[in-house]
Amino acid sequence: MSDQRELVMTISLNALEHLGINLYSNIPAVLSEIVANAWDADAENVAVSIDKATETITIEDDGTGMDRDGVIDRFLTVGFKRREALGSKTAKGRNPMGRKGIGKLSIFSIAQIAEVYTIVGGQKTAFRMDREVIRQAIAGTGKDSYRPEELSDWPKDLQSGTRIVLSTISKSLSGMTVEGLKRRVARRFAVIGSKNGFNVTVNGNVIGPEDRAYHNALQYIWTYGDQSEFTKLCKNLERPADSRTSAVKVELANAGISLTGWIGTVTKPDQLKDEDGDNLNRLAVFMRGKLAQEDILDEFGQKEIYADYLIGELHCEELDLDDQGDIATSSRQSLKQDDPRFEALRKIVLAELRNIAGRWSDWRRTDGTKDAMKVPAVSDWLNNLQGDTKKKAERWIGRLNTIRSTDDDKKELLKASILAFESYRRKDDLDRLDALKDEGLDHVLAIFKDIDDLELSYYGQIVKLRLGVINTLQNKLKQNDKELVLRDYIFEHLWLLDPAWERTKGTEHAETLVRKFLDDNTAKLKGDEKKNRIDIGYRTAGGKHVIVELKRASVSVPVDELMKQIRTYRDGAKAILDKTTYKDWPIEIICLLGKEPPEFKTSTGASGVAATLDTVGARIVFYDELLTNAEAAYADYLEAHVKRDKLWGVFEAIDDFSPPPKN
Repeated sequence: MSDQRELVMTISLNALEHLGINLYSNIPAVLSEIVANAWDADAENVAVSIDKATETITIEDDGTGMDRDGVIDRFLTVGFKRREALGSKTAKGRNPMGRKGIGKLSIFSIAQIAEVYTIVGGQKTAFRMDREVIRQAIAGTGKDSYRPEELSDWPKDLQSGTRIVLSTISKSLSGMTVEGLKRRVARRFAVIGSKNGFNVTVNGNVIGPEDRAYHNALQYIWTYGDQSEFTKLCKNLERPADSRTSAVKVELANAGISLTGWIGTVTKPDQLKDEDGDNLNRLAVFMRGKLAQEDILDEFGQKEIYADYLIGELHCEELDLDDQGDIATSSRQSLKQDDPRFEALRKIVLAELRNIAGRWSDWRRTDGTKDAMKVPAVSDWLNNLQGDTKKKAERWIGRLNTIRSTDDDKKELLKASILAFESYRRKDDLDRLDALKDEGLDHVLAIFKDIDDLELSYYGQIVKLRLGVINTLQNKLKQNDKELVLRDYIFEHLWLLDPAWERTKGTEHAETLVRKFLDDNTAKLKGDEKKNRIDIGYRTAGGKHVIVELKRASVSVPVDELMKQIRTYRDGAKAILDKTTYKDWPIEIICLLGKEPPEFKTSTGASGVAATLDTVGARIVFYDELLTNAEAAYADYLEAHVKRDKLWGVFEAIDDFSPPPKN
């Protein structure tokens, strides 16, 4: 051992902190640095093993390995300039990914201890590095050197290449899955796979290009260079790939750079959120087959909707030429924005994004119309339109496909669009009335009937929405929270009490005055009167003044108490309303109760209570009957309505339509 060179790592504590511990924040990024080293070592196979039980990560390759001098001069020398020392090509003719010799320090971003075993020509070298010992050694001695602990035990199953075992992991392995790690590593390399003689596995599972896992989400794609192998993986493209190679040829030549790869858009933005929580709405830049910057999309400030659907991988080899400066920042996770090569690439990509923005909008509109036409009822409706109205309807319905929304929202937008174009068509009919002569009465009546039909369709949709509200409330109403749920709806939706009631517009001032009076009255209440009340409100509806008082569902309020309160409300509100233009409207007071008044079980009975309240323009509505009655009223209406509404079948077909699943 005495005649051998001593293993020594030369490094400043500052470099360890900034280029090691703080270099990366996630395990896949660190593993990618080690995999890149295996590529540079001409490895054909790299095996990554995650052992959650022992909380270790092992990376082993069958590359050239290192002898003792190689370990000292290359691995333990931080800042080793690999390309200057070993040439611009590996023995197998590969373009090496490493450049500054600092990627190895990234292991300390996730692990405290790293054991390295490497062998070449039968010469074995093994040692252990401990991040905390390195820190203490450098801080204690004031020297920029650290001596790793040499290991005597050699793993019998390691016959060639290099094995690195990481332990005392600072990042949790519990939530890490094999599939998730495969996805993340696959997205960082373009050279993994048998085509390049570089196979990488995770716990025995082979990583392939398909593990990027966004291929089947792509709807449209624009390519640069030969991307036929990639596009074959994209099974759900709705249009053939649009090759832009010739379109950028001149600009690339003038800039002295190359560009290969692709930019694509997905069908829905939420497809760009993967299972691991990664945001894939990005344009990644690769150099020498390895990810150089995860995203440059933010560089372009694209605010249009299409940008939310974008994803892409761009390769530019001129960003990493041996005879030019290193374009990567010291963090190794981004590129220097002021580098002329990056500026040239950015200019060309921006022009491509502007082209894509226009094409995307055109294609989404056209394909959106085709999708809508897959609903037979919608297709029939469109085919019944004529001339310019039909063209406008097709363009607008297609445009719905460029609006960011859920499938349910798109269905609602489609139904609203059909109603809007039916209104537009009726306007054309009304404009033609001026051209009709006296003998054209039949035509006039036909136009009026069409308008009646349209009004019927509008109200049918309103009724359907109201039934949806009622069903939602019924699902929410439990004995202990029904009062609070109803309170939030009742004053804004008086149709729950009476389907004929619609809130009158223009009465806001009167409502404010009466509401203040009722609030002041509430403030004066004491004891049980205050405890028993949930809320009280006032609205105008259908040419009358409506006051609604909600009592707690658990309280049985005597009629005398109700009458006393009702008279107070009625007289106070009348005094205010007599000074407004609505003074002649009747006042109706609703008492919304959970329990019957005690008099229901006496000789007075329900009819007697009702007669007593009627003398002051009041009536009782019970919680349990409220929604049931409202639902019954609207359901009865719809039963008759669907037989007359010509658009009802179209809307139902839209609601029921589900596109066939894509392979």
